Amino acid sequence: MRYAGASPAVYEQLRELQRRSELTVRASVLFRVPSQPERVDEILSGWSVGPDDGDYWVRVSGIKLGVDGGFEGGWMTGPYEEPWGDGGTFRGLQTVPSDAYVGTVIELNRKGWRVATHAVGDAAIDLVLEAYGAANADRPITGRRWVIEHAFVPRSDQFDRIRELGVLISAQDHLYVAAPSLVHYWGRKRAEWVTPVRAYLDAGIHVSTGTDAPVIPYNPWWTLFHFSTRNTISAGIMGPDQAVSREEALRLATVENAYLTFEEGSKGALMVGMLADMVVLEDDFLTTTDEGIEDMRVLCTIVDGRIVYRDPDW
Repeated sequence: MRYAGASPAVYEQLRELQRRSELTVRASVLFRVPSQPERVDEILSGWSVGPDDGDYWVRVSGIKLGVDGGFEGGWMTGPYEEPWGDGGTFRGLQTVPSDAYVGTVIELNRKGWRVATHAVGDAAIDLVLEAYGAANADRPITGRRWVIEHAFVPRSDQFDRIRELGVLISAQDHLYVAAPSLVHYWGRKRAEWVTPVRAYLDAGIHVSTGTDAPVIPYNPWWTLFHFSTRNTISAGIMGPDQAVSREEALRLATVENAYLTFEEGSKGALMVGMLADMVVLEDDFLTTTDEGIEDMRVLCTIVDGRIVYRDPDW
């Protein structure tokens, strides 16, 4: 589980569950701070945890910031499809001042923290790349696996900079659930492009996938189904050219998810020496029908060699 936006208090609660042997998932935790560079020292000095603290069960993964809205407010360089009563000039919401965000990113980097930033629209991604580039010029971030969360609507001219900085994309299946809304807000062309995983991979960018629960329902099979078919709940197939193979979809959810948090040496694959985390499935993900992916039944879940879930009918 990647807990993308917690507090040190939540981190300690997870550690307490671990000490009681009550934790049934591994947790990688991102903390939140406001985009106020003048307060970074004050905030971090009040924490009892630092970058990369923790162990195989609960570990610190970095700090999460945000620069734009969500479905209704992703910050774009072009106006939304609907006029929203203002003559068609609405381009989404920038949620923090640019200077404050860039300054905060630089300060966090100086303190040794990795940064993951929520950015939905292409204008938001521009700001993230500006800040990450400024941080990199001050103290290199390449190889440290900084992240853009979501990156729904990028421009292809941003791909080279993403790759040069070694930035990773953390992608989710919002389009699967909310395709009609995204068409309404952004227009069909942009909605078809939402989360262009195929394009990211072809550009040599690392991508990991997840569900963004509780914003999107927590069902990892919906993610695997959507990215391998580009099918949606209520709008049919959207952007079929951005579909990936089933093998790629599985890798994005496992190996690449571990890579996101520097854990590819212990998680993400069934190999000798890796952690004993696995599931037993009713069917074979690689050969079942598309519909079989969407409704895949998990018979048993094993974490650290211990059964933490068993289907009562199995």
